[in-house]
Amino acid sequence: MSSLAAAINAALSGIEAFEEAIQTVSTNISNETTPGYALRTVETEISAADASGAGSGVIDPAIVQRAADGFAAARLNNATSANESAQTLSAALSAIDQALQGSGDINKAASAFFSDLSTLASEPTNSTQAATVLADAGNLVNAFHAAAKNLTSQSSGITQSLQQEVASANQLLSQLATINKELQTAPNDNSLLDEQQAALNSLSGLIGIQTVPLQNGAVEVTVNGTVLLDQSGAQNLSLAQPTPTDAPEIAVGPSKVPLNGGNASGSIGGNISAFQDIENVLDSIDFFAGTFASSVNQVQAEGLTGSGSQGSPLFTVPPPQVVAGKTNTGSATLTVNVTNAAALPSNGEGYILSFGSSGWTATVPGTTQSFSLGNGPTLSPPGLTITVNGNAASGDTFLVNPSPGAAASISLASTSPSVLAIADPYVATAGKVSASGAVTNNNAGSEKEASGTVTSKPANDATIIPAANFGQALTLTFTSPTAYTITNASGATVASGTWSKGTEIAFTYPSSSPAAGQFFEISLSGSAAKGDVVSLNQGGASNGSNAQRLANLFQGSSGSANSSLKSAILSIVGDAGSNASAAKMLAGNTQNNLTSAQQNLSAIAGVDTNSQAVVLTQYQQAFQAASQVISIANQMFQDLVSAIS
Repeated sequence: MSSLAAAINAALSGIEAFEEAIQTVSTNISNETTPGYALRTVETEISAADASGAGSGVIDPAIVQRAADGFAAARLNNATSANESAQTLSAALSAIDQALQGSGDINKAASAFFSDLSTLASEPTNSTQAATVLADAGNLVNAFHAAAKNLTSQSSGITQSLQQEVASANQLLSQLATINKELQTAPNDNSLLDEQQAALNSLSGLIGIQTVPLQNGAVEVTVNGTVLLDQSGAQNLSLAQPTPTDAPEIAVGPSKVPLNGGNASGSIGGNISAFQDIENVLDSIDFFAGTFASSVNQVQAEGLTGSGSQGSPLFTVPPPQVVAGKTNTGSATLTVNVTNAAALPSNGEGYILSFGSSGWTATVPGTTQSFSLGNGPTLSPPGLTITVNGNAASGDTFLVNPSPGAAASISLASTSPSVLAIADPYVATAGKVSASGAVTNNNAGSEKEASGTVTSKPANDATIIPAANFGQALTLTFTSPTAYTITNASGATVASGTWSKGTEIAFTYPSSSPAAGQFFEISLSGSAAKGDVVSLNQGGASNGSNAQRLANLFQGSSGSANSSLKSAILSIVGDAGSNASAAKMLAGNTQNNLTSAQQNLSAIAGVDTNSQAVVLTQYQQAFQAASQVISIANQMFQDLVSAIS
């Protein structure tokens, strides 16, 4: 009888164990796709044999083991973080590339503007072509606005995403803190560990984390040495961004300690990098817009309109911006004027001016470029004239932005094609020119105009025409084959010079003109005879030389060595495209790494429904076998009772 009872008890313990195993397999299958879930297995332990040597079944309850691998889980977290960062940055850089296409295609609009200017130069009296050029100018303004709007919208969207991501990270840290606390009373609880792994993987998608295991299954979370979570609880993250254009930073805890180096991974890191990339592109197109407008306006001022007036600005851009350092103690203020936009730093960052024992220094942010400027009160970093008012204290700093928001703010100063300064201020014509424009050339020599150009430094032997005579019709008369005088309409002599197979005549622009400080220099060549006359008159409506000079700006200097407006915008657009392509490739690589890490962890802790189905069948068969033992033992007991009775 005791043997039958022992057999029944042993079979019952098996049934209980196999029932637990069947439930465990069912749980595995139903949680195949549950985040953080790790495969469960049942381990049974045989009870010690009795004095007769017969076994007494298995110990109840059976032990349910959770398959886990800390190294594989950490690798998955790292791969998740890197992939989220790369995917986020790739999407942002692709959006930057798109912002400079379509309605924001600055390169296409600029190319059309300068190309049509070249056509106008060859057809200066074509009013339809002049209207086309002005329409091109409007289209270019619209392209600047569209590109800036698209980029600014992306920047704003990234800030909103960061706010949401920081809130999500704080929720996950709070959840992990709760799990840590619960693990103190339920050490290594499998369900809690599943929740923990899911939360850690979600958190690693937001920011690059490192984990350290603690007692009872709890975990410590750090970012480059800064503790975000331990047994005492979690520290909240916060987003620091003083102004919408400042790069966002992540801070930790109530004292807002910057999370140094913690922004490089996860979607938070990707968004912070993307924000900076967007601001860099905005700075670049602001610089291009400011340089473009300044260059065009400068050449406009150097030429004449069809009606004979000096050219006025075609574009308007915001004035330079000066931001004093928050810790300044002096009384100095700065007044800034752009003198040559082409000479400004090509990264669009402007200058940081600092005052110290050796005077003022201008540094280009993001570079090692610096310029010693002396003690003032007039400072001249490349491209600017700065007047210092008041007294600076040692350590005072000022951020000078020459073209703040130029791309978003650039506009047309006029909508009339008549403002286009198409003609040169002067042309030289051999002989006398009547009021009707008829030319009478009785010269014995062969004088002719070889070239006309604008310069800030005339040739050493050039004859200088004072600014007071600028715009007046003048006459050059040879007093001998090697000497001449230049007179105005009243016959008064305004200048004289010598001739040796030619000469240079430099007309001084008025001090009130935007072209002040410049000279329009005509080069004359050929032979001369006493009594010969050369008329120096305004270019007139049929002269398109200044329009060609405007057209040549696209290929001319934009400030950078061996650069031009064309190469500058092509560089901006090209960099956006190549950066987007490189980011897409990186995102593909990190996705492959993530897939590998997921497969590696799945091989260890994942649920394979096929193998689980096999195991389930085995447990069901074992359960049935144990049930059969009880059935047989019961039948034997009934038979024994019947035999006794």
